[in-house]
Amino acid sequence: MAQDLQDLHQKASEAMAEGEREKAIELYNKILEEAPGDEIAHGQLMDLYFDTDKFKYYLMRANYNIVNQKIEHAINDTKKALNLDPESIDARVKLARLYRISNKNLKAIDEFNKIIELEPKYREGYLELVNLYTLEDAKESAVGIAKKAVDEFEGDEELKNLLAKLYFDTGAYELAFGVVTDNFLKAKILLSDGKNDEAKAVLDSIHAKDKDQKAACNLLLAEYYYNKNEYDNALNVIDDYIRAMGPDAVSFQMKALCFEEKGDEFNAALHFGYMKKAQGKNDEAVVEFNHAHSLNKKDKNVLIELANLYMGLGEKYTAMDFWNAIYELDGDIHAKEVLGEFYFAEGDYRMAEKYGKVRENKTSGNESADKSYQEATEEDEGLIEKIIGFFTRK
Repeated sequence: MAQDLQDLHQKASEAMAEGEREKAIELYNKILEEAPGDEIAHGQLMDLYFDTDKFKYYLMRANYNIVNQKIEHAINDTKKALNLDPESIDARVKLARLYRISNKNLKAIDEFNKIIELEPKYREGYLELVNLYTLEDAKESAVGIAKKAVDEFEGDEELKNLLAKLYFDTGAYELAFGVVTDNFLKAKILLSDGKNDEAKAVLDSIHAKDKDQKAACNLLLAEYYYNKNEYDNALNVIDDYIRAMGPDAVSFQMKALCFEEKGDEFNAALHFGYMKKAQGKNDEAVVEFNHAHSLNKKDKNVLIELANLYMGLGEKYTAMDFWNAIYELDGDIHAKEVLGEFYFAEGDYRMAEKYGKVRENKTSGNESADKSYQEATEEDEGLIEKIIGFFTRK
């Protein structure tokens, strides 16, 4: 415990001993401002309120149980507090959040609805309800609460954009455009509504302030070019995005869709494979990369992806087939090493020797065999192989 907290505890303890209840309460609350999980402070506050204020006592006991991860006990204590003061916003918020962290979303929804009825200006309650309704896939209810929030807090742009996003997610583009204030979301709505030239005008008006905003502009601009059937322009913009932000599932998907529209089945399958891999869906990635492999048996990128994915999936013999294909393609040094190590570990020393992994037995007189292993001399992989290895090897 830090020295300043120790000092506060000492002062609070002295205040309690001297019967200075209000001073002790003040000091223990100060401790909780510094250390919200301080179990001693919660326990002492609970004791301080036991004889004087049952409502606060139950809330303090709820806090004590939360700190000790006894959530059901905390729920029951908060309910007891509400029996004493049904209109307490603090108690209802505590109960609603306890329900939420207990995954009792419907009960949490009920409590947050009571909260905004009691206190219509409790902004956080509207946001909590939107999130909970969204989790429960009750989109219309989420829209209804967001509309209430916009009406209650006129001029609140964050709430307007929240409502616009909810309208957008339900396909109500005209309603979304009617309330949106964020230009990025405005452009997205217009693009989805097929109003490409209007969206381009909005994008041209945006002055991106940082890397993230520039990246967002690039994705929207790529969508614009895609909608206009200008697939090469879209691919160039996506490459700009990747240079700034690095490759991710969204960029791979957009490139795959562009290649698909261009009739380039191989690159479409390749990038769908990268997309699935970025999403962590390795089984689905294998399907896409195998499709690409069926279209081009000699593409080294695809062979490496399949070799690594099969290894990751525990299918080592299939993986070795692909490492062998890589080695036969151009004598890749890394593939040679992988194959040599694999066959050596399998006890197939003849095959291991084929790939440069040699077992040497040196025997002198009656001495036991002295085994030493000599690795094949590494050769420079070359720039292209090094780049490929950087992105694909585990």
